[in-house]
Amino acid sequence: MLKRHLLLASVLAGTFAITACSQETQDKTEAAADSAAEDTAANADAAAAETEAAAAEAEVAAQNAGTEVAEGADTAGVAAANALENTGEAVVVGANEAVANTAEVVADGASAVENKASENAVEAEQQY
Repeated sequence: MLKRHLLLASVLAGTFAITACSQETQDKTEAAADSAAEDTAANADAAAAETEAAAAEAEVAAQNAGTEVAEGADTAGVAAANALENTGEAVVVGANEAVANTAEVVADGASAVENKASENAVEAEQQY
């Protein structure tokens, strides 16, 4: 009978040990799950903050790019206006040079005609 009581006591002690171990394991598992949930929440908050910061940086970069495009368009407009003005001046200068050269050629031609006419008149007087 003593053996039976010892055996029963051993079985009960083992059962309590397993139950206690299971409760301890369950507590630790619950604590680990809570810790993981807290870590996940913290990481999500950090990711959200980083995403907001990146979005703000992207917005600033887009605004800067827009400003640069507008400045580039202004510069291109000024350059085009200057080129048009320079083209107009070049046309005027070229036309003036063409007129001056034409007048010079006409004057030279007129002088040549006058000289030839004078020569012909001298020759005509000498023949008669």
